Amino acid sequence: MSGKSVVALFEDQVERTPHQVAVRDATSELSYAALNHRANRFAHHLIGAGIGPESLVAVTVVPSARLVVALLGVLKSGAAYIPIDADHPRARIAALLSEAEPSLVLTDVRPPEPYHPVPVSTVSELTSAAAAQPHTNPRHRIRPENAAYVIFTSGSTGRPKGVIVEHRALSLYLDYARTMYPGVSDGTFLHSSLSFDLTVTSLFGTLVAGGLLRVRDLIRQAPDPSRPAERPAFLKATPSHLPLLLRLPAAYAPTDQLVVGGEQLTGALVDHWRKARPGVTVINEYGPTEATVGCCVYRLEPEDPVPAGNVPIGRATWETRLHVLDDRLTPVPYGRTGELYIAGGQLARGYLANPGLTAERFVADPFGPPGTRMYRTGDLARWSPDGELEFLGRVDDQVKVRGHRIELGEIEAVLGRHPDVTQAVVVVREDEPGLEQLVAYVLVDGEACAPEALHSHACRFLPDYMRPSAYMCLPALPLTANGKVDRRALPPPPDDTTVVPDEPGSGREETLRAIFGKLLGKPGVSLDDDFFASGGNSVAAAALADLARRRGLLLSLRDVFERRTPRTLAALLESRDPAGPPASSTMGHTGVVRRHPQ
Repeated sequence: MSGKSVVALFEDQVERTPHQVAVRDATSELSYAALNHRANRFAHHLIGAGIGPESLVAVTVVPSARLVVALLGVLKSGAAYIPIDADHPRARIAALLSEAEPSLVLTDVRPPEPYHPVPVSTVSELTSAAAAQPHTNPRHRIRPENAAYVIFTSGSTGRPKGVIVEHRALSLYLDYARTMYPGVSDGTFLHSSLSFDLTVTSLFGTLVAGGLLRVRDLIRQAPDPSRPAERPAFLKATPSHLPLLLRLPAAYAPTDQLVVGGEQLTGALVDHWRKARPGVTVINEYGPTEATVGCCVYRLEPEDPVPAGNVPIGRATWETRLHVLDDRLTPVPYGRTGELYIAGGQLARGYLANPGLTAERFVADPFGPPGTRMYRTGDLARWSPDGELEFLGRVDDQVKVRGHRIELGEIEAVLGRHPDVTQAVVVVREDEPGLEQLVAYVLVDGEACAPEALHSHACRFLPDYMRPSAYMCLPALPLTANGKVDRRALPPPPDDTTVVPDEPGSGREETLRAIFGKLLGKPGVSLDDDFFASGGNSVAAAALADLARRRGLLLSLRDVFERRTPRTLAALLESRDPAGPPASSTMGHTGVVRRHPQ
């Protein structure tokens, strides 16, 4: 193990390959030396402003080369960064900043209203202010126990939890990644949200191994034909990404290693990938944010048989210990189910400003040296006879949808704050094969039920991946014999709807509007509703293209991203085939929709 911080590991790489391209976005590229010089100026300016070890800097900057400069600059100052998606609702951003109390917020543009009392600076402002600073590496030493980043995950009380990851844990993971994932030395795409710790592997794993970090939206930016080496050796994604990636040109697929994490991986999905992209090692990586990205892996070399059913999560990474225990913290025998506990060097410090929850989840390790801890994951697991770990689900109601870890209780808490709601229950459903959706079931105060009002309320406080796709207002919630909500008895959202007509559309427009409504769970889809502004994402966009093709409307995934509304997509189809018959919808019309219980 190197024992060095990510900053020192990066600076070592700069010494080895100063002129090699480190990062490239749509408009610019920086060599390792240039990236280091810009990050150093950034860091010296922050240090001069009093920011240093244990300071927190929130970063709400869209993916770009200058985002990479800013992150390295924050780390080089000794501070820890807090990634926050700029497109999250303002109320949620404000809540996270109130919880974290960072020394500074870095943004692309200044918000229309300040986040009092947190100072805000744009990257452009700070870059200009730092122009006169020296480009040499800061001399202060970053200690292993200093915080490197804080990532907020969903919280069951309606309050997100900030996980503090120290440099010691991050360095251990990066040492493992650059050794066991040699493809990062060639490079990869930075394509996922920074607030999802899956991105840590691609971002820092690449930069400490000398690879090229290609900042690119995998949907909107086609591969550059003038760069034949654009296809990376390494790619990290969630299982939900794989069907989407298979619809993209082969230049997006890795040539060497595909690391999959964040959700359960099935053998069927691996088989589907292999048929289209053979010759790539597939690695199933498991790890909660509290154990620094990935702490357990299962490798499938190209010639290895694919397990039937769910793919195991495998064996522990270096300096990680895994325990499957019963409720008395006694190891369970092989083949028996227990709760998974993680111990070792990759554990996070704990939760930001929440010592009670830290003590509850990070407990004394009776199997390790005195004073060591283990993290109670809440995941169910068992050891197979050949020593591989199998993931079997959750102890509680925490779920993962499209790679995002979500506490259903947080969504329920937000909906419960609506003045008309007396109780809310949220579940994950898969009524359309391959499409997981969050569905909210609510009891309301009075007879009126307005799903559109509930959806608007959710949009104010929740990021898109946590917003329900459908809302069902029920007269009563089904209960088990002991009086708890019987989630298994909750009805599926009906396909039929009651309609208050709005502007009528053509056959194609009505079909597309019905598909939009089904995937978004959005009451009253209009002809001009933007699919992504209404809560759609890349996985749902792929489902939209599939559903449209099943109904005779030949749309590609790129069409959905470029056209976005029922009207413009229908117009595109009309321009391609003006004589073709308009497709009829088998899903009912949409308008101002009132969903009713079955």
